[in-house]
Amino acid sequence: MRKTRTTTLATVLALGLTLAACGGADDTADSPTADTSPSAVPAPAPTEEDADDDRATDEDTDAGGSFDPTASGLAAVDVAETEAGGTAYQLDDEDGDGGWEVDVALEDRSVEVTVGPDSQVLGTEDDDLDDEDRAALDAATVPLAEAVQTAVAEVGGQLDGVELDDEDGTWVWEVSLDDTDGGDDVEVTVSTTTGEVVSADA
Repeated sequence: MRKTRTTTLATVLALGLTLAACGGADDTADSPTADTSPSAVPAPAPTEEDADDDRATDEDTDAGGSFDPTASGLAAVDVAETEAGGTAYQLDDEDGDGGWEVDVALEDRSVEVTVGPDSQVLGTEDDDLDDEDRAALDAATVPLAEAVQTAVAEVGGQLDGVELDDEDGTWVWEVSLDDTDGGDDVEVTVSTTTGEVVSADA
């Protein structure tokens, strides 16, 4: 009798364990498994505060580096030529605020493009192109931007402005530079045809 009870008890326990194991396997198979890998967890949507932080970081980065008027002016020339679809022939510093006025020749007219410190076009104004400027540009093989780079390489300094000028019958780019290597403000003239420095006067 005792042997039968022990055998019965052992059988019941074995069956119970078997059923529990089967039930656990079925539950695991039927229930969805949560994927907690980093790629499966969606990133939270950016908030306005995040955008403000990003803008602040960009501004800090810009503020950390010193402002380069020459790079800014050359960028303005590129933006203005793209905006007007012509050739830049004059560049003026806009009151020292980092903005520029760029005169762009387009056939028989001139387009003055105002470019902000962030290289955004702030406005345009059409005017007639002077015959002398048209003739000088037609003969020029050296663009304004290249003349600026040549002048800065010659005396250093920071770009203040550029214009076409007739020097003794020869057309030149007159590049105005502030705070040059010699400590003076200098006007460097660069040939519009050869790209060579003609003169550099303080």
